[in-house]
Amino acid sequence: MKVLMLTWEYPPFIVGGLGMACYGLFRALASLKVTVDFILPVQEDVFFEITKPEEADHPKIKKENGEELDGKNLNFMEVFYTLPEEGVYVRILEEIKEKISISLIHPGQNLAEVPEEVVYRLKELLSHWNHMISRVLHYTEKVLQIASRIKFDLVHAHDWLTFPAGLFLKKYLNKPLISHIHATEFDRALGFGHPVIHELEYLGLNFADRVIAVSHYTAGVIREHYKVPLEKTRVVHNAYFAQIKEPQKVKKFKEPVVLFLGRLTPQKGPTIFLELAKKVLERTRKVRFLVAGAGEMERELMLWASSLGYGAHILFTGFLKREEVEKALTLADIVIMPSPSEPFGIVALEAMHFGCALIISKQSGVSEVVKSAYVVDFWDVDKMVDIVVDLINNPELLKAKQKEAMEEVKSITWEERAKQVLSIYQELLR
Repeated sequence: MKVLMLTWEYPPFIVGGLGMACYGLFRALASLKVTVDFILPVQEDVFFEITKPEEADHPKIKKENGEELDGKNLNFMEVFYTLPEEGVYVRILEEIKEKISISLIHPGQNLAEVPEEVVYRLKELLSHWNHMISRVLHYTEKVLQIASRIKFDLVHAHDWLTFPAGLFLKKYLNKPLISHIHATEFDRALGFGHPVIHELEYLGLNFADRVIAVSHYTAGVIREHYKVPLEKTRVVHNAYFAQIKEPQKVKKFKEPVVLFLGRLTPQKGPTIFLELAKKVLERTRKVRFLVAGAGEMERELMLWASSLGYGAHILFTGFLKREEVEKALTLADIVIMPSPSEPFGIVALEAMHFGCALIISKQSGVSEVVKSAYVVDFWDVDKMVDIVVDLINNPELLKAKQKEAMEEVKSITWEERAKQVLSIYQELLR
């Protein structure tokens, strides 16, 4: 079986948890004899291929004609910063339609149709000339051009940025489509966000043949807000692949380190973390707080932290590369994920692997699968403060929770998740 994956992220091009989720899933699918071809928003007209697990770290890089490249000069980061000329998308789509044969595959029965009205609406939505939508438009163009020249059995699209390309491939190549939702605009905006993104999510989910949600929490969100039918939705929780098998703790401070790791956006709850830090420091100074990540709230948070007067007890790292994330986790004793809305939260599994005691919000998908973490409503700061102070004052309890977390995460594997995904593929192709 060969699957065409559409994703905006894959190591080393990572913005958030999506890249690491794709890495773990693609690697595990390859171990089940699934060939994974995937297209990233890079400047070059190439796709990536994984045929066996060990290739996940260095996927083959191919041109449309099958020629392999070494990838040394690929530019992952400088992607599509120029606006397209008006009308170019309609022309490109018509040119590609003429080259495509719609008899390449005979998919299973009961597949959703993509009406012409949906195609027309997608064209309208992708004609909004703002920076982000223009990048999605360019990515869609690239996917259509590459996919029309390679063979695959079905399309697996990850999040709204790739949904338009997935829908066009379903329409014009007659391919089964799985839309995988890792986070919704309702999560990112903590309410109603960008209307174009909302509509792209609605279309991408409702006109797919199957929808994979990363948690029952997320499945509930898309059912309530986007009316996605329950019968086409499947829940496949995320997992964790450990590249460092036996991580060792590093002691940089004599005090325990409490870590926030994630984008500095309202969705992730960094202001809740700082409020918690303030209240803990009012009760004990035997602690350091580390805020690791970047985002639109960074300056505001740094100014607030400095106004509290606790000096080096609250530290900011800025954006961290992958290896720097791992270093931060080796420093941490406690990780807090106070997200008001978190579809899953792979960072929690990473923290467990690196031997951190964990406090997570009830409003997170990861709370559905972990048992060793403290699970608290995101708004209940006082309860989180009590837990942190208790762990600081009881080193043996802290060590016990750290060990418990390390043991539990060993059973949360991508191999099991990949088996679930493969069964969904088989549903569509039987």
